[in-house]
Amino acid sequence: MTAPGPAAPLRLRLRGGRSIELGADAVRHPRSVRFGGAATTRYEDVTHVTATPGLLRLGTRAGSFWFRGSDFAEPGGPALVARELRARIVQRAGGFEQLERMARLDGLAARPGTARLGAVLALVCVAVFALQLADPAVGYTGLFSALLVRLGEPWRLVTANFLHASAIHLALNASALAVLGVVAERSLGSRGAPAVVTLAGLGAMGASYAAGYDQAVGASGLVYGLAGALLWLELRSPEALPVAWRLPRRLFVALLALESAILLGVPGIAHAAHAGGFVGGAAGAAAVGPRLRSESRPRRALAAANALALLAALLATAAWARGVLAPDIERLARRGESLLAMEGIPPLFLNNEAWRIAIAHGSDPGALDVAERLAERAADETRWAEPAVLDTLAEIHFAFGRRELALELADAALALAPDEPYYQAQRRRFAQERGPAGAAPSPAPMPRRAPSPARDERGPGLRV
Repeated sequence: MTAPGPAAPLRLRLRGGRSIELGADAVRHPRSVRFGGAATTRYEDVTHVTATPGLLRLGTRAGSFWFRGSDFAEPGGPALVARELRARIVQRAGGFEQLERMARLDGLAARPGTARLGAVLALVCVAVFALQLADPAVGYTGLFSALLVRLGEPWRLVTANFLHASAIHLALNASALAVLGVVAERSLGSRGAPAVVTLAGLGAMGASYAAGYDQAVGASGLVYGLAGALLWLELRSPEALPVAWRLPRRLFVALLALESAILLGVPGIAHAAHAGGFVGGAAGAAAVGPRLRSESRPRRALAAANALALLAALLATAAWARGVLAPDIERLARRGESLLAMEGIPPLFLNNEAWRIAIAHGSDPGALDVAERLAERAADETRWAEPAVLDTLAEIHFAFGRRELALELADAALALAPDEPYYQAQRRRFAQERGPAGAAPSPAPMPRRAPSPARDERGPGLRV
């Protein structure tokens, strides 16, 4: 095969009977060598083209297309297509400027740098999950609850993004954050990507608040935010991204649609949080702009926005840690009184609040009285058939020194869940021997590392 002049038509054969054809005004090429389909791209719609001996990457306004060197019937195909494309582009009106834009993309793709944001977010989620396993109060004090946010715990809008319901939930979200985070940080820059993640998290939890979720945890809102940002960039600013950084558009959209359709059939998924994170991420990408364009924007604005986001995260973490390590008993009791005056509060929500008071160090009789009324209302509404609620009441009676009542309720909880090791341990704890004077031993708060029974055994609310 001999290469004709730049203006002459050129046809390069691909394996499987397909070909790439460079005509007078456009290039015709397969959408996929393996799966077929054809596309015709006008030269002015080519955004970037790169070639190595083993790979041809073609970026267009309609998508990105990759062809392996082994896909060509003859050697040297990738380099020849790239060279001939550039030769035809430069002969057109505005072609020189188009090649200059490609040269800037070449330089952008070649810049050294490490994308760390996705890995950092994934590691934070793993560390927080380890703390959840060590102390269940970490999860309950940080999970999202629309009601608790209204009652004065706004830090949950931040902390719930890093909590997870199970190891599988964590693995799925952490791996997605690590992968999408790399692509997003390359495209948006080290200043733009954190701003997008912040808006995604706020969007996810803001939508959860609007939906009135009782409980929700998970980083999927951040994952969907990164996906929304990448999709916005692909659809709205493909010319600003090196082709190597772009995701195959049709495949990306198909995977997003497939995952959303599958999740619609899975119970316990916080769909509003996914949607809110996706919209927040897309809005962030629209505001920040791709990395190439953002170089001309004031960097101080992004730096200030990220500094404010970091400060908010630190304040939220401090409030979260204080709620775990040194809960304000008086505030919990006042909130319990407010809950008792409300209608329609889920019984297990009431039970969890009673449990927080019962196990807190320094709970006084007044606070324990509020906890008892919360737990009794939860027991009434569950017809005294929920072992977690009965165990909470047993804990409260034990804290008051009513050992016999605590034992009766522990036996009732065991009758409902005889194979649960936690309830067996509670029964042994309440039945400890009396001292030499015949008095019941001083009740101690529940060990903070013990698994909390005061939860919905079906899981900690909705998974994000």
